[in-house]
Amino acid sequence: MEDLTKLDQDLRSSGLEALAMSLALEGMDDAPFAQQNKRCEFAIYSLRAELLRHMLGTPSFAAYSVTLSTSDLFSDFCRCRQIDGIRWTSKSTLHRASTFFDEAQLRKLNNLLVRTLGGAHGARPLGLARPEDLSVCLIDSTCLKADIHFPVDWVLLRDVSITLLKAVILIRKEGLLHRMPDEPEQFIREMNKLSIEMTHARRRQGAPRERKKILRKMKRLLKRIGEHARRHRDLLDAKFGQTQLSQAQAARITARIDEKLELLPKVIEQAHERIIGERQVKNKEKILSAHEPDIDVIVRGKAGAQVEFGNELFLAVSPGGLIFDYKLYGRAAPGEGLKMQQSIERLEELNLPDALEYVVADRGFDSKGSEDFLTGHGIESMICPKDPQRLQERLKEEKFRKFQTRRGGTEARIGIFKNHTRSRVWRAKGLAHRQLAVGWSVLAHNLEWVARRVREQRAKAPLAESA
Repeated sequence: MEDLTKLDQDLRSSGLEALAMSLALEGMDDAPFAQQNKRCEFAIYSLRAELLRHMLGTPSFAAYSVTLSTSDLFSDFCRCRQIDGIRWTSKSTLHRASTFFDEAQLRKLNNLLVRTLGGAHGARPLGLARPEDLSVCLIDSTCLKADIHFPVDWVLLRDVSITLLKAVILIRKEGLLHRMPDEPEQFIREMNKLSIEMTHARRRQGAPRERKKILRKMKRLLKRIGEHARRHRDLLDAKFGQTQLSQAQAARITARIDEKLELLPKVIEQAHERIIGERQVKNKEKILSAHEPDIDVIVRGKAGAQVEFGNELFLAVSPGGLIFDYKLYGRAAPGEGLKMQQSIERLEELNLPDALEYVVADRGFDSKGSEDFLTGHGIESMICPKDPQRLQERLKEEKFRKFQTRRGGTEARIGIFKNHTRSRVWRAKGLAHRQLAVGWSVLAHNLEWVARRVREQRAKAPLAESA
């Protein structure tokens, strides 16, 4: 209750609500006043509802819909409780609210909050005793794991086939029937049976030969399924008017079939290369998921996590724990040094109240190019050197030792952001939605950070007075 009250005050006093309304009205200068007013109202609702969802960590829009519609406290905070009842709590409306702002607009909201906490608009921003020190930038990158099963070549074949067959089932339910030797459900059973055989083949004598034999059966079956899906897709295009599907539903079914038909020869070729040809496939060319094309293989080389599958997440944190820059990359993310340079350029465009003086990072960011870049921008490098002799020299500097000791806490901050903010950002589907989820999680994290700092200050105040 106390945190929600503080959050309600901060959203208004920081100007986040005003900026949200301004972003919502972009390109609507000629729209009627009533339409503009309704859009502003929904913009405020979207801001508050999505922040609350990330703070609560509700795993689905359906569950969040129940939570919001049964709580007067939460519905009052989201401004969706009226005299005639609670509105805007359906899962489809909540999903629309989560995508109301795009990534660029969400970054503007985050930047406004960072500038405010840095002291751009007052000596005591949002109740803090002093503005946050933004002259020191602690940076690190991590893997944001994708919500997929472990990528196995023959499992990709099964995923593509089942997706195609489920689309065929939807078309056949509308009465559009094309000749098939068996029902789609029977094809699903056959593919699952072959998957089970492939799983257990490794335990038998002559496993490589047996796996190649089963894979050839899976390839033939998948090609048959692809042909049936293509015929049903063409049938839906030709006789769409005879169905009860909306135009959007039919377009989605068609797009789903087209996506998987385009992927079909690629997954077959990859499985053939790795299982039958026994040849390696380069990481940048691998297909890791039938549903998530933008995830990458991230080689970390750490105990318990030699390789992870997901997207690289870059974070820049202040000494106090405020996240003031972030970036979620797709496939083929740049090297650590280039990530740092891009971050410095974003921070310079941000016009922070404090000029950036120090950059602190682990040895992964160390390079001649990084050092030259920081020197050229008037920033002192506190990056841990890779060269052992150079490291011994720098450890003699008291300031360097202090910053490197503090750098260890950045790992904890990343853990808090990924796991303990309950944001579950890795559950979002598609790179664009994951990038939005990261932006919302950063905003929710920073607002919670402010509330916690103010609460700690109030707890210490009586002790200071008694002393």
